[in-house]
Amino acid sequence: MIRSLRVRNFGVIEEIEVELGPGLTVVTGETGAGKSMLLDALLLLAGGRADSTMLRAGCDEASVEGVFALSAGLGTRLEESGLGSVGDEVLVRRTISAQGRGRAWVNGCLVTVSVLQQVMRGFVDIAGQLEHASLYDEDNHRALVDRFGGLDAEEGPRAAYARRFDERRQVLAQLAELGGDEREARSRVEFLRFQVKELDAAAIKPGEEGQLEATRRRLAGAARLQSLATAADDVLSSRDGSASDLLQEACQRVAEMEKIDAQVGAVRERLTAAIAELDEGCRTLSRYLSAIDHDPAQLRELEERLDLSRTLARKHGVSSDSLAARRDELARELDQLERRGELRGEVERALGAADEALARDAAALSSARHTAARALERRISECLGRLALKNARFSVELAPAAPGPSGADQVRFLFSANPGEPPRPLERIASGGEASRVMLAIKAVLASTERVTVSVLDEVDTGVGGAVADVVGRLIRDVSAHRQVLCITHLPQVAAHANRHLRIEKRLSQGRVHSSVEVLGSVEARSEELARMLSGAEVSREARAAAQVLLAGAARAEAPRPGRGKRHVRTAAERRTA
Repeated sequence: MIRSLRVRNFGVIEEIEVELGPGLTVVTGETGAGKSMLLDALLLLAGGRADSTMLRAGCDEASVEGVFALSAGLGTRLEESGLGSVGDEVLVRRTISAQGRGRAWVNGCLVTVSVLQQVMRGFVDIAGQLEHASLYDEDNHRALVDRFGGLDAEEGPRAAYARRFDERRQVLAQLAELGGDEREARSRVEFLRFQVKELDAAAIKPGEEGQLEATRRRLAGAARLQSLATAADDVLSSRDGSASDLLQEACQRVAEMEKIDAQVGAVRERLTAAIAELDEGCRTLSRYLSAIDHDPAQLRELEERLDLSRTLARKHGVSSDSLAARRDELARELDQLERRGELRGEVERALGAADEALARDAAALSSARHTAARALERRISECLGRLALKNARFSVELAPAAPGPSGADQVRFLFSANPGEPPRPLERIASGGEASRVMLAIKAVLASTERVTVSVLDEVDTGVGGAVADVVGRLIRDVSAHRQVLCITHLPQVAAHANRHLRIEKRLSQGRVHSSVEVLGSVEARSEELARMLSGAEVSREARAAAQVLLAGAARAEAPRPGRGKRHVRTAAERRTA
């Protein structure tokens, strides 16, 4: 629900701010006062395209702000978009500069228009006299029939069909993996055999490359290692005056000191231990020196092995440590291709079973759709009869179609206004009045199932008058039992049924038009506005009396019947909001 709207420097509107509420809110006023600009402002908040021509002349920037009630669906989309929610409200703001640049904010966070569209998707439904994308677009007719019939429930027939369709698609994917002509398959088999044989011959093990590289470095540096080891051995023990000799001499001197002062016994013990460690180090170094192998042939073998490992890794696009796993992967593919005929037969049998199951589920879904379509036809035809189109014919055409994710039916809404005329697609309806009434009938019947939070009706009652206008008002009020409705109207019969009445006025000041909005909260104020709508500039006594009759009649129609509440109690499906 939209709780409040603030608009600045937008078209003829200099600045207005209005509080909105649940139920039906009507907006009235003279032509050009700025009523439609309110809808353009709402469209911007829903992610509509910004245009610098929307700016009020002479202004550098226009802005639109809306405060929306936080619903479960809106909260989920905020989280999905990385935007947090604060409290039970969502603040959306759009600005447009004179240079054509626009910006958008959600809860104070700067966002792109695409993110705004994602967040506000399905929240606001704006319908004009001759356009209503969600009802006139044939791509949506099937979804509307399913929604009306409850076929789109989680455990409904459409969900069962969709699961079966996905299962069949997976079988088709398996069949595609086994596909290709025989010549291509044989060529692939020979290639895989070569690759597996090559990897088997190499037998590169995980971790082997690191070991080979360490050994290669040691062999390549054998001469240097031998030179350094010899020099170290010479310093430690081989030459006169070596470290071993000097340490032995020091230990003897300390031993003589110990005969005089027993306290240096600890020093002698440490030196004796050091001599033992030095001797062990010298023996280890000697063994290492004797083991150094300067073998050019072995070095070449190691380098060739390393080169093979790295070449195979580059060839298969993996690391050397993953070559064994790559070999197993290729072996599995080879086995599958070698058993291609056998496996293909199994998959083809599985596809046949999937086709049969899909056909059964498609038939069940089509049957349910036919039942829902006939019920929808009756409900809408009854509603059209109330709207003085008793001879009109509304039908839902179902035709077989290629199985797709949503079923095997093509669904179209058709309409005929007069007996003898064949029904035609809705978008071909010529009369504006007929189009408005068909739209209202569809919206009224589908009101409890459409998943929008706010419906905006922009003069959808054009071409309607007399007693039908009162019925239109009642229908729009019925729609408002399921969501917030904002309705721009020139019909007092429609305005009389409002829960909240806004009047847009324009005035001329210093050569410029300024628009303002007034909430008509009292019966007297509403009656005066209805009288103006009935009689024009000069409000007559008869018009005021007629206005009071309209308000009284609307109040009686709104009053609860005995044993029934004033408002329809919504089902779980009806409570789902955007």
